[in-house]
Amino acid sequence: MNSLIEKLKAFPLTEGEITSVRYFEHLTMPRPNPMKISIADTGAYYRVDMILRPAPDSHIGLAVCLPEPENWNGKFLGTGNGGGAGQIAEGNLLNGLSRRYAVANTDLGTSPNANDWVGHPDVFDDFGWRATHLMTTIGKALTAWFYCREPKYSYYYGGSTGGQQAFSEAQRYPEDYDGIVCLSPAFDRMRLHAFFIWNWQAIHSEPDGVFTPETVKAWRDVIIKRYGAECGSNPDDWFLCYPGRIKGNPMDDPELQKEAESILTPGQRNALRKIYDGPKDPVTGERFIAHFLPGTETEGLSLVDYSDKEAFDSGYFFPYDWASGKPIDGLKFSFHDDLWRCIEKLGPVLDARDPDLSAYKARGGKLFVVGGSSDAIIPYTGFLEYYRKVIELQGGIEETKKFFRFVLMPGFSHTIGGSGVQDVGSVGITATPRDADHDALMAMERWVEEGAAPERLLGTHFKTGEEGLAFDYARPGYVYPLVTKFMCGDPKDPENYCGEENPELYV
Repeated sequence: MNSLIEKLKAFPLTEGEITSVRYFEHLTMPRPNPMKISIADTGAYYRVDMILRPAPDSHIGLAVCLPEPENWNGKFLGTGNGGGAGQIAEGNLLNGLSRRYAVANTDLGTSPNANDWVGHPDVFDDFGWRATHLMTTIGKALTAWFYCREPKYSYYYGGSTGGQQAFSEAQRYPEDYDGIVCLSPAFDRMRLHAFFIWNWQAIHSEPDGVFTPETVKAWRDVIIKRYGAECGSNPDDWFLCYPGRIKGNPMDDPELQKEAESILTPGQRNALRKIYDGPKDPVTGERFIAHFLPGTETEGLSLVDYSDKEAFDSGYFFPYDWASGKPIDGLKFSFHDDLWRCIEKLGPVLDARDPDLSAYKARGGKLFVVGGSSDAIIPYTGFLEYYRKVIELQGGIEETKKFFRFVLMPGFSHTIGGSGVQDVGSVGITATPRDADHDALMAMERWVEEGAAPERLLGTHFKTGEEGLAFDYARPGYVYPLVTKFMCGDPKDPENYCGEENPELYV
């Protein structure tokens, strides 16, 4: 063990330094753990922490974890972060180690308070693309140094901000990964945060626009009851499978007027009308990102979170604070002048919107994206606009599916949790079956290593008992353009569903 630690300390690192090399028997779940979540065992491993300084203002944290040589699976896994990052995503390291990968994660060069970096453009580059690429190249080099051989395959797994990292890698550095899995990708970073400002502004521009959990739940129940069948849900589903099917603004639906008046204040009704209508340039009328999806009102970072005025402002406006050189006034933010000025400045750094993935396809890379129908943060309808641009450039869906596939999971929230599907293997919970049918990363491994592309994914729904979190049932999501259709029988049996080819049913 001591000789391996010394070997890791001797790794030649330029533009940075190794800050610690440690050995662990295994990684344990943090305490407290009220849901009694069990995580797959990591086994013994070595951990190397580094600080990278590729530019004068850079301070990128990087952690690489390496299983004991006899336990290594021969592969490398890069992993993503979330939100404004600012710290190592420890759970993603745990998940990779439990699969016996050499696994890496980066804090993206920020701090827990993203606004610490206003006026530091080097950090914008680190966050947008540089930290993830360095995590990959240095992580793979350290893996080869430690095991005396190159990883046979290299994969990436991340969601949300980790999805933006994923798309940035595929577009900027197509040689880095053989397979990329991402959940709910925040690839359209600048417009996404404008979506946040739009929804927040709609609520706080009204004197009585703030929402309570009780009000939100009551209104969400009305939405699901009204649109459930229209959106492909079973009678037992308390979520919308394809909320993009809703045409028109629910606040103008005559069937909902009485409920709206009895549940919501006038300000809440006004705010919801604007939120459901979605962000638009007030001068040109251009819709610059998809609108908020009905049925997601109770999910994380939704109406209740928007209602916490100061906390949401400080946590989610940072790209516009960066672009403006100071904290913005969200209530005065202009979705014409301010929006496009900031996008012009930081879009090339923070966005990963280029639909030309031909270089990634040409080198044999595979890309698998998993979205959720109950995701309040990143509406799947916005991702579909991007995916259809890729399809157009590739000359059709069949050509695109050779390297890039998308599956929408019914009732899945933002990367984990939800009223329907709750997990696809993203954090290593033992209650989720670890096989290529239920686990998105294993589905990717089978695609890359065996040539068997995923046609559907079985998402796990949990139950809680005396022993803690346990498997309850699986719900299938089919690869686009198939939509998941219930046939008959027990709705908890995934074999009672089929894939129906009708891409227009998504939206």
